[in-house]
Amino acid sequence: MDVCEMITILDHPVVSGLLMMCMIGFLVYKIGFVDISGLIGAFIIGFTTWYTGGPAAFVLLLFFFTSAGIATKFKYKAKAKQGLAQESKGKRSWRNVMASGLIPMFFSIGMWLTGFAPWGAQYSALGIDVIANGTSTLPYWMFGGFIGAVATTTADTLASEIGVFSKSKPRLITNLRRRVPRGTIGAVSLLGELAAVGAGIGLGFIAVFFAIVAPGSIPINLAVTGGLEHLAFIIPLGILTAFIGCNLDSLIGAMVQNKFVCEICGAVTEKEFHCEYETKYIGGFKKFSNMHVNLGSSGMGATLGVVLGAGLFVWILGGLFFWILASSSN
Repeated sequence: MDVCEMITILDHPVVSGLLMMCMIGFLVYKIGFVDISGLIGAFIIGFTTWYTGGPAAFVLLLFFFTSAGIATKFKYKAKAKQGLAQESKGKRSWRNVMASGLIPMFFSIGMWLTGFAPWGAQYSALGIDVIANGTSTLPYWMFGGFIGAVATTTADTLASEIGVFSKSKPRLITNLRRRVPRGTIGAVSLLGELAAVGAGIGLGFIAVFFAIVAPGSIPINLAVTGGLEHLAFIIPLGILTAFIGCNLDSLIGAMVQNKFVCEICGAVTEKEFHCEYETKYIGGFKKFSNMHVNLGSSGMGATLGVVLGAGLFVWILGGLFFWILASSSN
């Protein structure tokens, strides 16, 4: 086998994907971001995204995974003393991985099925590259859903892990005038909201970088009519889906997630132990855990991304304005 044949084999998306997932999987497991079950789940989601969405979509998903892992490990002992840390020393299981990555993976598959061909037309589900041909905007809509899902999960994790260090007490999302203890389900803080917006900005810039440096790596063709408008809207789309999706996660959690109260500090949490003592169940659906909330909010963030990608920007802004107004008046 000569060098050219070796390069051809390594360039195949299946081979390169398997190699990439083995290297990254080994690293994140050693660092302690995931346990064995989480590693298997991440391998499935990561490889599928690599093959169907290409390197750009994979890097966007990797941004969530690495930033979430770093934020979780950040001052872990201090968070653990307050009962605010991720269980299992910050290692995420398959449930956490699937709740955060399943929806982005579906939309990555959606991009591929609608004609996006990050590896060339020969690997496209339709046998053609509709982005290069400029014949369809459906892959861009799917990409909007992908960005929306990843932005929501990234923003929610960073807001939760960083927001607990806010100097002021957070407020309850269903009643913004009410201050609640840190760790309360549905609590939001200014620091957490800034972290959420930062997540959206980061994802948006990564997508724009790939669109400019590696044309064809995301479903935007700058050479066709509307291409520049699509590119210009990526960062606002990332910010909006991150901010709105993150707050939808808090809202769903406050309304339907299973809730336990800490009789030591008074925090309403999803944890059965808080402040080193057992908590008391007080409400919500017992079977509706934080995993279900994350999965639901990720789906809503993806839907929002599709709607925004379809150009219904003004309607979303209007709805957001009236929601903030109604919540403040209550």
